[in-house]
Amino acid sequence: MSRTLLIVCTALLVSFATLAFAADAAAGQGKTGTVASVDAKASTFVLTLPARPLTFKVDSKTEITLDGKASTFEAAIKVDRKATVTYSKVGEDRLASKVEVKTATEKKSKPSEK
Repeated sequence: MSRTLLIVCTALLVSFATLAFAADAAAGQGKTGTVASVDAKASTFVLTLPARPLTFKVDSKTEITLDGKASTFEAAIKVDRKATVTYSKVGEDRLASKVEVKTATEKKSKPSEK
């Protein structure tokens, strides 16, 4: 009897650990890089990252911001802009739940010395 109880408890513990891991994965992962290309028809974009470029998909639920303000896919996601993407894997796709885009800031010129 105690051996059966031990097996059942172990199985429950493994199940809960698996659910906890799945919940963390569903919460999303984040990546920051530079937008390399955009496919507006497919609602996808490629982000250049240190390891390798990754393709992300957006949908109607994706929250997109440009310099901290709500924006649209077409207005915010442009080549050469920096972006931080929060996403989850859905099948083979990386579905973005949030995309934070920053426009390139101009370099301040040094005052000329006289």
